[in-house]
Amino acid sequence: MPSPGARPASTSCEARRITSIVWAGGTFRFTASSWREHKVRMRVAMISFHASPLADLGPAKAGGMNAYILALGRELGRRKIQVDCFTRRGTNPGPIVQQAGPGFRVVSLPAGPPCLLPPSSLLPFLGEFGEAIEAFRHEEDGRYDLLHAHYYLSGAVASTLKQRWQVPLVFMYHTLGPLKDGVIEGGDPKEPPWRRSLEQRVAQEADLIVAASPHEKDSIQRFYSPPADRLRVIPCGVDVDLFRPLDRQDCRHRLGIAADKILLFVGRLERIKGIDLLLQAFRRLLFATELGAEPLPQLLLVGGNGETDGWRRQARELGVSQQVRFCGPQPASQLPLFYGACDAVIIPSRYESFSLVALEAASCARPLIATSVGGLASAVQPGQNALLVPPQDVDGLAAAMRRVLTDEQLSASLGKRGREWAQGFSWCVIADRILQLYQSLLAVEVRRQEDEA
Repeated sequence: MPSPGARPASTSCEARRITSIVWAGGTFRFTASSWREHKVRMRVAMISFHASPLADLGPAKAGGMNAYILALGRELGRRKIQVDCFTRRGTNPGPIVQQAGPGFRVVSLPAGPPCLLPPSSLLPFLGEFGEAIEAFRHEEDGRYDLLHAHYYLSGAVASTLKQRWQVPLVFMYHTLGPLKDGVIEGGDPKEPPWRRSLEQRVAQEADLIVAASPHEKDSIQRFYSPPADRLRVIPCGVDVDLFRPLDRQDCRHRLGIAADKILLFVGRLERIKGIDLLLQAFRRLLFATELGAEPLPQLLLVGGNGETDGWRRQARELGVSQQVRFCGPQPASQLPLFYGACDAVIIPSRYESFSLVALEAASCARPLIATSVGGLASAVQPGQNALLVPPQDVDGLAAAMRRVLTDEQLSASLGKRGREWAQGFSWCVIADRILQLYQSLLAVEVRRQEDEA
């Protein structure tokens, strides 16, 4: 498939002037300078046990968290931070160490059987994974100044390493067990009973916890009561140079799609993502009299793999299979083509801690239709760049789709405002905020060491 074109030179990631930086692992002090002027690097051990940042997005459990870690790691690497992201090897056929960007390595280590396993089956292998990280560190004769863990399984591993290495720990939940349990019904299994205990443990042991939205911050506080001064709200980011407005007809030509109107879903094909609701709403849209004799719209679903069989069956049962196209998982470099080709992006989730898809769609100047759940309300501007509907409201979803497809002025306005709004979520901005967290923690660590000396 052709690439979405040459990527324009980024002008939003210029080197930042930093007035003072202190970190552990040495007593380096930088003043009135830039990271790019120094050869000495802060070293960060990023832990992502079950989610490799190099995985294709869409199949199994590969989704927003994978993309988040990849983008953050690369952006920190551009700031001359050395980031090693440790992940479980699984079925990864590549080398143990892969360079994912300047200063950013992905280290895939064996832990458990060499096959894909759901997160709920990985608890017995946490210790093995931690020991593999320790062995890698010793083999390289290296040290890390800080740990940054993603998801509760990684948090459990990082909590142990924090005690061994005596370094600060930054943690991000990405999703919360109690919230997922609150919306799971039907075919999706409940979260394992030990998830909450691990989430509770890391809430008490992390030096700083990053929440993607005010809603997530409040939920963390409600369920696990970490010290309030350890919680920070830093949203997810988007690559505004990659995800940019493209010509709709050109994108459709490149993708080989001839439809007059296109609706798009991007993500894992799971019940919690509301795929069943989306298919039902799409059926009601197709049978709406307001569409008249115009060509029927198509629904594209990007993501999924073997799990598409059940959704294909539901589409047939609903009588919409001729207008639904399952596109499978796609590399991030191809996603702008799909966003560019569509008339609107649908996010019908039952639960979202934030939504990278919302940011990507907005950055591509495409209108959003989303359910008002979790952090989604923080990831969009209701009425400005998105239409929000109540959760599990099939009629509301269908009505919003119909409105966007039939009101060109509304659609153009939502897209234009979305692009403007997305600029504030550039990965350059978000990575700077994460880096400031690192700096503050390491400055505290140096002061502690000085007090003990």
